[in-house]
Amino acid sequence: MKKLLYSLFFVMIVTFSTAQDSIQNKSQASMNGTLDKQFDYVVQKSNNFQEYKVVKRDFLTILKRNSLDSVNRFKTELADLKAEFTKHTTTIQQLKDTLKTTQVELDKLKIAQDNVSFLGTPVSKANYNMIMWGIVSVLLLILVVFLFQLKGAKSIANDAKHNLDKLEDDFEEYKRKALEKEQKLGRQLQDEINKQKKSSK
Repeated sequence: MKKLLYSLFFVMIVTFSTAQDSIQNKSQASMNGTLDKQFDYVVQKSNNFQEYKVVKRDFLTILKRNSLDSVNRFKTELADLKAEFTKHTTTIQQLKDTLKTTQVELDKLKIAQDNVSFLGTPVSKANYNMIMWGIVSVLLLILVVFLFQLKGAKSIANDAKHNLDKLEDDFEEYKRKALEKEQKLGRQLQDEINKQKKSSK
């Protein structure tokens, strides 16, 4: 008789632990989508209590970890964009300095003689001016290209910052609501315990 009871008890424990593992694996597999889908999944799988949802701690832990991963990823992307923005700003300043120097040289050459020495070769002033303006044009073209890249990088950085701020606000709001629900449920549970104690007296 005892062996039968022990065997039955062992089978029940194995069945229960297998079912728990299956449920946990299923919830893990469903928590791998986007944050929106994860929040929807948590709400869908949460139990109802009056007008509230009771959320499993495992779900909250996974949501917290995934949200923090997303925030950290956005922070890394934002830092990379800021570094790229700084690099482009430095390059643009160097190009502006080069352009200014070239313009000064061009102004000096306008005052010089008709024939000047360019790379050791005498060149007429008209040809020399064409060469210098060609260099200035190339530098201006490069400057325009970098300005467009800088504008795009700034727009991406602003979008990333906006998304990060929104994500942080959503996460803080979710944490606040979850804490309020948990506190309210704790108070209700304590009230029920107190009622039970009073009624048992």
